[in-house]
Amino acid sequence: MIRSIQTVFFQIALFIFLAGKVFGQSYPGDILSHKIMVNEEGRTIVAYVKPTRGLPVEPDNQYFSFYGHKIQITQGGYSGKLLHGSYREWYSNKNLKEVGFFHKGLKAGIWKSWTEDGKLSEDYTWNFGKKNGRYHKYDALGRTVEKGKYKNGLLNGKQEILTGDSTRTIVYKNGKVKVASHKSFIPGFIRRIFSK
Repeated sequence: MIRSIQTVFFQIALFIFLAGKVFGQSYPGDILSHKIMVNEEGRTIVAYVKPTRGLPVEPDNQYFSFYGHKIQITQGGYSGKLLHGSYREWYSNKNLKEVGFFHKGLKAGIWKSWTEDGKLSEDYTWNFGKKNGRYHKYDALGRTVEKGKYKNGLLNGKQEILTGDSTRTIVYKNGKVKVASHKSFIPGFIRRIFSK
């Protein structure tokens, strides 16, 4: 009697273990990403890919995928495995070139770019493969020379462009200019002296 209870218990435990293994084999493909490294002339890329099947695509989005040992960029479709996870690219001198994140082949979150000598040049916010949110551009000294916002890939809201001692402000609505102005940083007392 005890032997038959042990046999039944063993069979149930074995069934649960094997069922878990079968389930475990099909599930990780949906959540695990795999690391890739691409070495090309002048740059090195470390990214992650996700096996995908039958993913619906939008015709106006650019999809980034890994196929033929290269990163492919295709509008409205993809071949190979979609990039999914963190993305890092370096210049040949080992300085960072670009850092960001992909979600199912589309840029997502904050993306930063650097010049070859290591100076931050720009950062953009992405959502579902489109610029969506704040952006900044920087000069060689690290000062902000342009900033504004995007909405669904189009400039939207106030954009400021700094040149020398003045700022040019442009207000956009869905990519179209609504208001443009030019503001100078010359102090008021100096303007009054020269306006007389």
